[in-house]
Amino acid sequence: MELETSSSIISKYSTNRAVTLHTYEAFKYHWFVWQFCGLKYPKNHNWKLLYTVYAIILNATVTLFFPLTLIVNCFLSENFTELCENLYITITDVICNLKFLNVFIVRKKLLAVKDILDRLDTRAKTDDEIHALRMGIRSAHKCFCIFAIMFGCAIITSQLVVYLSSERTLMYPAWLPLNWKTSYRDFLIAHSYQVYGLTVQAIQDLGNDTYPQAYLRILCAHIEALSLRISKLGNKKGMNSKEVNKELIECIKDHQIIIELHKTIQQIISTACLAQFMCTGLAQCTIGVYMLYVGLDFSKLLNIVIFFTAVTFEIFILCHFGDQLCQRAEQLTVAIYSCNWMDQNKKFKQALLLLLKRSQRPLVIMAGDLIPLKLPTFVRVMKTAYSTFAVLSEVK
Repeated sequence: MELETSSSIISKYSTNRAVTLHTYEAFKYHWFVWQFCGLKYPKNHNWKLLYTVYAIILNATVTLFFPLTLIVNCFLSENFTELCENLYITITDVICNLKFLNVFIVRKKLLAVKDILDRLDTRAKTDDEIHALRMGIRSAHKCFCIFAIMFGCAIITSQLVVYLSSERTLMYPAWLPLNWKTSYRDFLIAHSYQVYGLTVQAIQDLGNDTYPQAYLRILCAHIEALSLRISKLGNKKGMNSKEVNKELIECIKDHQIIIELHKTIQQIISTACLAQFMCTGLAQCTIGVYMLYVGLDFSKLLNIVIFFTAVTFEIFILCHFGDQLCQRAEQLTVAIYSCNWMDQNKKFKQALLLLLKRSQRPLVIMAGDLIPLKLPTFVRVMKTAYSTFAVLSEVK
């Protein structure tokens, strides 16, 4: 059987576009995660009471108690070595819970985006526009899967601390009301709780850290689809000037919807992105302190390497998609110049000039209204982390 060409695949998708094309599908994995974490009621209302009880128990035993065990242990540290050993995971876990709280606060806005995306989805009519949107959905799903693998590896490698240690120890130093150092039964209970808590926290953090990238990627996809739509204005055969003008007006309306989508996404992910920058910076610094003053054994090395890679990759992806958003906005301006505006009437040119002026406004996502999500920002964060590490090395 011959392989299908990319154009035939796109054509097949466009045939059923009205039924299958929903860019909100890019976030379906995130809503599975949030439903697991107790943030979204199931569709069957008969389970509402049981789900409420489940959500309360899950968040009381993990979201509240798990970071508390780490924080209390920090205060009970008897020396600087013990403090360093616990600090990097404590800071990350606390910020993870703050990001989860932010998702709880903005969850209604996360759902409201669906109506905006549905309006834009109906405008994608040609094969290349549909392909651009489908690539956005696939990219968002791929990003989620990559992070899921990273978080899974972090959970697995954290077990090495327990199994490779010469003495009885927990995955992460924590205060627990159990005598786990002398009692094997208490140790099994403590270890099982940490596995349970770490797994739930990792799933929560998976949703927290991947939804900003997904929303940015879908925004980029819709800007790309609009650029393709505008570049074809005046080039379609069989269309009179009235029909071309009408299509331009529709494109202007699409651009207004995209600006509305940009503002909504800015409100949704601004706090989460700022928290992520703080988390990455603090985690990198505390890991550096830990390596300098405590050192590493093989049982902890792999877990810390994966942990460091994950928190660094999180802000890289954010800055990457933020940079892509700026590039897509520039492509939109190029598309306006590329359409066949010279052969159109005065009314078309006036409307196009209005669209051109609006398109020149920068579409930049700001983390906490302070830090632009761009690749140069990622470079500055890495330079700052390295400079801090170098200063700590000299102090030692």
